[in-house]
Amino acid sequence: MLSEMSATEYSGWVNHFAATPFSEELLDAEFATTKGLIVTMLTGNSDIDDADFSLLSKPDDEPEKTDDDLMLAGEGIFGGVRYGPAD
Repeated sequence: MLSEMSATEYSGWVNHFAATPFSEELLDAEFATTKGLIVTMLTGNSDIDDADFSLLSKPDDEPEKTDDDLMLAGEGIFGGVRYGPAD
């Protein structure tokens, strides 16, 4: 698996799971699924989503980056300098 990941993907993976350990997400998903199944069995309503029973809050969507933001981020990449088009 690691051989198929880029350094950027690996860094993002490490940062995400350093802030949010996988075991907490797994435990929350298991209990949310269990609660959803119990409510579905007792009420007979199959439109219930397991995410409704999750205790962990969902991360806010990151705003889309503009071209200028991406060019600025690219300037910081080791070994390269990004240049804009000549005016």
